[in-house]
Amino acid sequence: MEVILASKSPRRLQLLQCAGLAVEVMPSHIDETPFTDESVPDMVMRLCQEKAKACPVENRPIIAADTLVSLHDEPLGQPENIADAKRMLQKLSGQTQSVLTAVCVRLGKQILTQRVITSVQFRDITDAELDIYLAHNDVLDKAGAYAIQSGAASFITQVDGPLDNVIGLPVRQTLDMLKTLEISHDC
Repeated sequence: MEVILASKSPRRLQLLQCAGLAVEVMPSHIDETPFTDESVPDMVMRLCQEKAKACPVENRPIIAADTLVSLHDEPLGQPENIADAKRMLQKLSGQTQSVLTAVCVRLGKQILTQRVITSVQFRDITDAELDIYLAHNDVLDKAGAYAIQSGAASFITQVDGPLDNVIGLPVRQTLDMLKTLEISHDC
């Protein structure tokens, strides 16, 4: 199946390709500023839908997603710089956070959206460990400033929920939505 990925995330692209999909990358550019008093769950849902709707393609399925880390209802998106990344990771040290990914699959005017939440627990992390991690890992394009599939794995003591959700795309749920849209589109 050929799909459009409305994201420049290499991790999302790889997850979809590994699931057997032919993927064309066509990032959507939207304003991701949170609304006043918007909850993290509402924000990820809104952003993924806006990204899917911003893609001009009508004849192929579009997959858009948004991932945020939430710590005590505070959204932690992509850090602005290394200092911001360190600040985020210091907040996450010794804490359990929620990683929320909302996925929107659109085919023409048909839209399906689903949100998946995974709980991730960090051990206490020293400043020296953070400095080493930040020096050797690309963190500026990752929600919460970490990648569970790379160096940050050593910080994690427990994961409750889909691991691919933390990477940035819950694949099983995405494939299920694609299948549902295909079936309803063929009718």
